Amino acid sequence: MRYFPLLDFQYIVLLIFLGSASLIALYLAFTHEEDDEGQEIKEEYPEGIRGRNGPVPLVLIFLYLGFIIWAIVYVVTIGIKGQPF
Repeated sequence: MRYFPLLDFQYIVLLIFLGSASLIALYLAFTHEEDDEGQEIKEEYPEGIRGRNGPVPLVLIFLYLGFIIWAIVYVVTIGIKGQPF
């Protein structure tokens, strides 16, 4: 029996969240398709470089949602269990 049993739970939660975040990031990194739909061209530079005004990338949406969900769960958990020390 460990002296701090909550430490095992923290490691499991960390493993689940970091593992799922890594899998989502890898999936999004390798399934990106280049299309011009939904993006308007703002500027065009030499050598075919174009500045566009497109929608928010899906990776940022997942990042924002993950942070919001983590913050809510953290506040609820600390509110129920009280101070950890």
